[in-house]
Amino acid sequence: MARMIIIGVLGGIVIWGGLNTGMEFTNRTEFCLSCHTMRTPYEELKKTVHYSNRTGTSVGCADCHVASSKEPFDYARKLTQKVFASKDVIGQILGTIDTPEKFEAYRLTMAKRVWAHMKETDSKECRNCHKFDKMDTTKQKDRSVVKHEGAREDGKTCIDCHKGIAHKPVHHLLEGQTVAAAAVPAAEAPATPKPDEKAQMPAATPTAAATAEAPKPVSKMEPAPAAAASSKVEAAPKAEGGSASGGTVKAMDWSKVPTLPVKVFYPGQAALEWVMNKPDHSSAADIIEKKRPCAKCHSGDANEVGAAIVAGKPVGASKTVMEPNPPPGKVGFIPVSVQATHDGEKIYFRFEWVPPKNGDKKLDPKNEVKLTMMFDGGGTVDGSELNGCWSTCHTDLRTMKDAKDDKKTKYIAGADLASGKFMDLIQFRSGKGQGVADGWVDSERHMTGGKSQLKAEGRKEGNKWVVIFERAMAGGGKGDHSITADKVYNFGFAIHEDFTNARFHYVSLGYQFGLDKPNPAVKNYIDVQKQ
Repeated sequence: MARMIIIGVLGGIVIWGGLNTGMEFTNRTEFCLSCHTMRTPYEELKKTVHYSNRTGTSVGCADCHVASSKEPFDYARKLTQKVFASKDVIGQILGTIDTPEKFEAYRLTMAKRVWAHMKETDSKECRNCHKFDKMDTTKQKDRSVVKHEGAREDGKTCIDCHKGIAHKPVHHLLEGQTVAAAAVPAAEAPATPKPDEKAQMPAATPTAAATAEAPKPVSKMEPAPAAAASSKVEAAPKAEGGSASGGTVKAMDWSKVPTLPVKVFYPGQAALEWVMNKPDHSSAADIIEKKRPCAKCHSGDANEVGAAIVAGKPVGASKTVMEPNPPPGKVGFIPVSVQATHDGEKIYFRFEWVPPKNGDKKLDPKNEVKLTMMFDGGGTVDGSELNGCWSTCHTDLRTMKDAKDDKKTKYIAGADLASGKFMDLIQFRSGKGQGVADGWVDSERHMTGGKSQLKAEGRKEGNKWVVIFERAMAGGGKGDHSITADKVYNFGFAIHEDFTNARFHYVSLGYQFGLDKPNPAVKNYIDVQKQ
């Protein structure tokens, strides 16, 4: 009896050992590559962070396609996975995927099978290495933190968001997610500018990526830097490029006003419709369904977004080229320091930045700099709490690729001046005698007509620009929003730098401000304190 038990145990060890040895042998990436069909996905894998990265970790075919968890009783699943993996061998033998062309034609079918399996197993293959509770969010980008928080809240699994990260992405081909017509590779982007762009844009040449150093992302406003300790506004500034419009701005002690660092970035032809379209923009669902403002994800990496767009690279889920004619030498973003205060009757906004050297084209020879700010009446424009003044930027505007009317300016969909559904607009222009713009945007853009006693001063101090607005909080005229302590206002701003014009500017994400109303939990909010 003892002999039978010993023989049985030894036989079991031999059988199990042989089975496991054979399984591990066939799990090697080298074994997978013995089938030439697998060369295609392997070459794609080699270009991703899962193959080569700063920590030196790497995954092979079996780590994702046959991997078991590190639980001791998961051997049966591993065996099952090997059976599923054999389908590729059968496909090779039967000639279903035995050529690159056939493999490409069948790629989406194979991908959907893998996605469905990983969804069913809660992305166990991913979670062998990645775990929510082990993530250090202080080392992640804002966008990643928000996405991971949302995934945990919504019960999502890794593969819900991370399709196409190891091989050629084809998830945009799923039913109901057709890629927009504009989604063409950079090499296929139109080379000829639209008629109204020809006079403004030089011929496309290699561009410079963003070169300015970005400030570190912060979750709340920071105290004003020591260098600003004496930055009171004098009468009309006399520094180089100085300009005062609408009268002299009241002197304020800006050293006592907290500073919010903002990255304004190059948007190209990124219209509201693209931002809010799920097949184009992977975060559109977060904006629409979760009511998460754009700045919650992108305030930290707006520089990367701008650098990609200005270089003519495809962006978003649909890989859309937002800038078909990359402007030579233009950087992707500019760090701007923003401050705001009030005195009970008037509100003051201060913007400071170091201008980059962009190029020698003077599209607007009268104005080296224009700074435009738009704000709603405290939640009066739909969606402005999420995207600021992006509510005025549409795909059919005269400088956009889908424009049919060369006179169509910014507008608010469903605008109504009487009920406050419009954006108040104020603009500083650096050119001598150019004055300020005090207007609004409703069904079209109006650059004049406001009566808010608007004043603006701008000066170039060495290598930086400083622009300050002074505006009556009571408003006072058509197209003027009143600013009161019981509301939170949604705003955005844009800078036309280096004599540029039209859409070739830098824009902010959506921000908010309120009077004497701290809100430290919202990082895209400015508490405008009385001085």
